[in-house]
Amino acid sequence: MNFIVMTLLCDQFDNLNEEFRKCIGSQGEFHGNFEQFRRRHHAICRSVQEADRFLMISNVACFCCNIACFILILYSGIFYTEDTISLSEEGTAIYIFWLLACACELSLAAGQAVLLHHKVSRHKA
Repeated sequence: MNFIVMTLLCDQFDNLNEEFRKCIGSQGEFHGNFEQFRRRHHAICRSVQEADRFLMISNVACFCCNIACFILILYSGIFYTEDTISLSEEGTAIYIFWLLACACELSLAAGQAVLLHHKVSRHKA
């Protein structure tokens, strides 16, 4: 869900940027309705704020749950090796899979937030 919303918002910023580039001539003169672009940019920024407001709880839950999961799996793998990892190859593979899955989830959530923030701040300036 978060990825879809983030992708849609990034696409809106990219489309606005592309249309704005088309209105700038070779000499740097602007041919278009600047107020219309300003309003569209403002509307997209408000959409980002709205998305941030309703996805905030989901993002916090994602980070907290995955950090807790990562810590618990790492802790049990380090301090209870004889009960978890060293039992069988399948058990070891499962622990490594869950550790990598938690790390990937954290990276994906953080990467999406950074990408969207970069797009907003780059187009805002």
